[in-house]
Amino acid sequence: MPKFLLIESSGDICSAAVSSGTEIIAEKSIQEKNSHSTYLASFVAEVMKNSGLHISDLDAVVIGGGPGSYTGLRIGCSLAKGLCFGADIPLIACSTLKALAAAALEQNQDIDRVITLIDARRMDAYLGVFDKDLNTLVDEQFITIDAQLAVDYVKGETLACGSGASKWMEGFSPDGVLEYSYSGIYANNLVLEALQKWEQKDFVDVAYYEPNYIKSVFVTKPKPKF
Repeated sequence: MPKFLLIESSGDICSAAVSSGTEIIAEKSIQEKNSHSTYLASFVAEVMKNSGLHISDLDAVVIGGGPGSYTGLRIGCSLAKGLCFGADIPLIACSTLKALAAAALEQNQDIDRVITLIDARRMDAYLGVFDKDLNTLVDEQFITIDAQLAVDYVKGETLACGSGASKWMEGFSPDGVLEYSYSGIYANNLVLEALQKWEQKDFVDVAYYEPNYIKSVFVTKPKPKF
């Protein structure tokens, strides 16, 4: 069974875990905004110690590769790359939108599809649509939350989850959608996709990989002080 270090830093939850196959053998997390630079490296060290494994014992490092917070994603990516370079092991990048769907399906198995929405401020969101087997039905994309979402993507028993789902539900009350309040992603939610990618040897290039921001990073210049 492959052994992974899993790192998730795309949202408000800072999380690290170690897995053996589908079993989580150590994990640590905190839900606190802008916490990744403070906690992530120490959480990784702690879960590795608690697992009884060394970095060289791992088969791969797994990260939540986006979309999500630009800063959080870069912190997680930089840490993961450093570990992979040092131990000469592969890097697996998983979709945070699919991880949300995996978490929701653990508690809601009798549905046809999951719509995942990660809040991108204002009325914008990152969208993912998956069936009950976690197959991707729609290319992940940056969208504006509106009534058309229900027309385009609600089919059968549909569940909506993620930090952007409440905006959609409150603003448009789409028919036929079961809202799921779970809005955070933990490192353990990455395991299923990571195992699939491991079997397919679907690794990213450690030297050149960049997180999946979907929308280009927009850096503003500081305003002059008068």
